[in-house]
Amino acid sequence: MTPRIWISCFCLVASFTALRAQNNGEILYRQCAGCHGIDGKNKAFGKSGIIAGQNVKDLIESLKFYRESEFKAHGTSLVMSKQTKNMSEQDINEVAQYISKLPK
Repeated sequence: MTPRIWISCFCLVASFTALRAQNNGEILYRQCAGCHGIDGKNKAFGKSGIIAGQNVKDLIESLKFYRESEFKAHGTSLVMSKQTKNMSEQDINEVAQYISKLPK
């Protein structure tokens, strides 16, 4: 394989990988949209902040907090805990990337 073909193949694979991550983040976000809105601008249960356009690092930190915590009482924290319980590190990263790109 010539270097030019190899570089083209590499770029194509990298593009598909980036597109998959974006699409997976979008797909994962669908379970969030019921409370946060399709655009991320709903205040879930009238209590949460608007999540659209938030910093990726902050989103990841919040999602991991909810995933790793156990909440016994009813409320938004319990809902978030259940929503994030089975999310992998990759899922959290991809959905955080997607949310961060939603317009504020």
